Amino acid sequence: MALDTYTNLKTSIANFLARDDLTSEIEDFIDLTEADFNRRLRVRAMESVNTSFTIDSETEALPTGFLQVRSFVITSTSPDRTLELSTPFHQATTTGITTSGTPRIYSIEGSNFRFSPVPDTAVTARLTFYKAFDSLDGSTATNFILTNHPDVYLYGALYFASTFIRGMDQSTVAQFKAQYETALQQVEEADAKDKYNGSPLLQRTDININNLDNVK
Repeated sequence: MALDTYTNLKTSIANFLARDDLTSEIEDFIDLTEADFNRRLRVRAMESVNTSFTIDSETEALPTGFLQVRSFVITSTSPDRTLELSTPFHQATTTGITTSGTPRIYSIEGSNFRFSPVPDTAVTARLTFYKAFDSLDGSTATNFILTNHPDVYLYGALYFASTFIRGMDQSTVAQFKAQYETALQQVEEADAKDKYNGSPLLQRTDININNLDNVK
């Protein structure tokens, strides 16, 4: 059976486990797998870009599915201004935190960005961030991971299932865990290969190898 849809994935997991009494639990094992790889993976397929993120108050809500900022640049100023990440404590104790102007730093508090200085007028930013993969469910039959790396779902769910099922042989638990870890590693390796595949190395022509001290 092809591991190409949520339904087929659940069936395959049940077949691997040789169990027909874990229907609801299998959905939990899939959820646990998703939670785990969304915490651990940071690959290009997770990147999302909002080129018109508006900042017009001290706090703005995090985007749906937000995991981590990759870059945050105010583009409505000249020149562009890169926002620097701070901690809530540092931001709260920084001189000028209560002043207004064009934001320079931001922190993440709960489900919000917090900016300082507080914007005195609305600005537009380009926010590039890592976003969680869409979760599989009755309305979302597949996603990038299931389409391109179905073994991540299969072995991840089998591993979490093996920690749930009483009496499961520990060598089997270790095997599923190792297969899951290998699948995750292969996602990262494929992503790294795609980043640089086909990109020729460029040779600098402005370097005199006899005068390397002047290379910048």
